Amino acid sequence: MQYGLTSSVLTRLKIKNPPAGTESDFRFCWEVNYASICGKKLLIVIHADTRYGMVFCDIKPGVWKDFPAFMRGAIREALLREGFDDSEVEKYFAMASEVSCTKTHGRKAMGGMNHIVTNLPYIDKELVPGMFQPCITNSINRDICTTAVHPEWDYFYPNKAFVQEMSKLLRDEYL
Repeated sequence: MQYGLTSSVLTRLKIKNPPAGTESDFRFCWEVNYASICGKKLLIVIHADTRYGMVFCDIKPGVWKDFPAFMRGAIREALLREGFDDSEVEKYFAMASEVSCTKTHGRKAMGGMNHIVTNLPYIDKELVPGMFQPCITNSINRDICTTAVHPEWDYFYPNKAFVQEMSKLLRDEYL
C-alpha cells in the first residue's frame, strides 16, 4: 500500500526525497494533503482509485509520530463505516503490499484531491470537536464527480464507487 504525500505532508513528516508512487493498482493507493482552508489546518485523505475521501482537523502530534498507524486506523474506519466487516478489513490490508510513503501518484490520482481542496471552503458544514470530520467527509463523498483514473465511469458518487470497488476486491461481488 502506498501513501502518496503532498509536499506539505512530506514537510510535516520530515521526509526528504521520497520515491515516486509506483503502485499500479490504485485500489491500494491513498493520497494525503495537509492544507490550510478557511483558517483551519485540515488533513485530507483520498482513495486514489475512487476519490473516496476523509477529512481530519486538529491533528494531534501523535499522528505525525506514527503516521502509518494513523493511516491504517483511518482506512480501517472508512471500510467499517461503509459496511465492511473486520475480516474484510483485514483481508484488504493482507492483500496490500508493504506500506510505503511516496510522492503522489500523478495528476490522474491527484485530480480528486485538487477538486476537494478547491471546493472545501464552499461546503456548508461546521467542524466538530475531534480529528475526524464526519459531516464534511460525508459531503465530499456524496459530491457527484468524474475521475481520470476511470474514464469509463462517467459520473459517480465517491462513496458508492468505493463500496463497489471494495466489494469486487474483498467479496468478489459486482454491485
